[in-house]
Amino acid sequence: MSFGDLFFLASGGVIGSGWLFEVQTEQRAGAWAVALWLIVGALVFVVAIVMVKLSIAVPRNGGLVFLPWKTGGPLLATVVAVSVWGFYASNPPSEAIAVVRDLRTYWHLHGLVKANSNDLTWPGIGIAALFMLLMVAVTLLGPRRFLQINIALTAFKILVPLLVIALLAYAEIRSPSLPPSPPRSASARNYGASSVLSAVTGSGIIGGGMIYAYLGFQGPLDFAGNVRRRGIGEAKRLKRAVYATVLGSILLYACLQIVPVYMRSRFGEAGTYIEFVNTVAPGWAGAAVITLIRLDTLLAPVGTGMIFVYVLTREVAAFSAAHLTHRGLQLSKYSVIPLTSSRLRRLFDDDRLDVFWLIVIVDFIISAIMLYVVGNWSVFASITSVLALIAYATPSVVLVTLKRMEPERFPGRGYSVLATVGFVMISVIFFLLGWEQLWPGMATLTGGCLLLFSLPLVARRPPWARWYDVDPEADAAKFLQWRNPAPQSALVLFGYFSLSTLASLLSKYAWPGNLGAELGIAAILAVLAWLSFSRLVELSVKYMEDNRPKLPDAMPSAAGPGPTPGTATAPAG
Repeated sequence: MSFGDLFFLASGGVIGSGWLFEVQTEQRAGAWAVALWLIVGALVFVVAIVMVKLSIAVPRNGGLVFLPWKTGGPLLATVVAVSVWGFYASNPPSEAIAVVRDLRTYWHLHGLVKANSNDLTWPGIGIAALFMLLMVAVTLLGPRRFLQINIALTAFKILVPLLVIALLAYAEIRSPSLPPSPPRSASARNYGASSVLSAVTGSGIIGGGMIYAYLGFQGPLDFAGNVRRRGIGEAKRLKRAVYATVLGSILLYACLQIVPVYMRSRFGEAGTYIEFVNTVAPGWAGAAVITLIRLDTLLAPVGTGMIFVYVLTREVAAFSAAHLTHRGLQLSKYSVIPLTSSRLRRLFDDDRLDVFWLIVIVDFIISAIMLYVVGNWSVFASITSVLALIAYATPSVVLVTLKRMEPERFPGRGYSVLATVGFVMISVIFFLLGWEQLWPGMATLTGGCLLLFSLPLVARRPPWARWYDVDPEADAAKFLQWRNPAPQSALVLFGYFSLSTLASLLSKYAWPGNLGAELGIAAILAVLAWLSFSRLVELSVKYMEDNRPKLPDAMPSAAGPGPTPGTATAPAG
């Protein structure tokens, strides 16, 4: 994969439906919302640095699941895999719901969303399912065509918000000709630091919008074993693609947040982007930009959803290769579509499509079930954000563990410090999401873990053994040897985030609205996060001492002769 493939995969995963909901953030935090985007973006950038360094040191497709399996054992890998699987699988239905909501808001199609709630009606669910099928269809076109379509879509997705920002600059330049600002009481509200913290803690601002909007930059890391080597080299391509995406999205979201702040300060109401364009754009440009915004409300969510469908196949394949779910999901007969017709070969510029079609079908069924059961964008945003934070926390443990076992992969102490800080920051943000945001995600994680732990037991008996193939040595009975490091690691990881969820419930009902109590609990949980992190590293080191894995060689610091990327990876088994 080239730099362009990687960059548009990362930026396309980030810029979806999240940027269209910045008005809600302004309504809760005012102008302080700009600072909140920068703060949350800084957290995401720290996490990105850790994940990029880990992917460079141990390049492997599906590394979010593969590396915890090799360093922490099968039970920890299962907990992480459920987080990754749920995080990725819940994104396509959430983006499809965003499309349906935008059809009502920007295209004035009614009857798709219930009047007194954000739940979809039956026609709305049907249309959302059709958009999910569109995401799957693009994925099944094969890697070459998929990446070409994604580059075109993502370029458009970046262009539209940049046009909105350009209009904001234009409005500032010509501000003397605009109507005078209304009285302060009508145009703006006073937001002190304490009121902003109260709005953030437990209110869902971070989970419902900010964290959700930043998710998706890890797409290139799922393909770390397939980065082009010649030229600037693999490591630089991966770094530049991810860092440019994260830093660019921070700047983009912060600038976009100024739009509703500007609208309220000038006209008393935040308004939508279309209302902003109608207000400040010249007549010749307003209609064109509004048309592009309306088109982007459809294409941006679909583009992001299809990226998550695409990258999920590599993570599930890694999980299947670990023999912790159905082993047939990774087999070539269920992943490759041969093109026997010469016309099809010319059309797709290949003689086969490596699309993991069985995994795509399974994931579509899972996403469709979630769409039917949940059917609400806010709940999906909560599930996605919670599971993503757990998935993003694990690479920090893996990095510090590997640094102790193989220090030559991670020279210096800076990355260990960043990994520790990243884990603690994720833990604090996790708690600040609040009970309403946390319980759907933790319920999804718990249900998924119980399902994957129980399936091997069921599959040992006919007729289920014919349809679900697992390694008998990796079934749930093996995980019950609690004196071993592997089960303890999973217990510590799952136990800490469960404790944080219960703490949010206690804070909600014991000290409702008490900012001091909430921040005090967050401080205690930060200390417990550091202790849990240290314990996870110790357990992982013990596990690796008894089960020394074969890991891929690190990416070379510069391009040069060597094996083809991906050939140095560990055997699938």
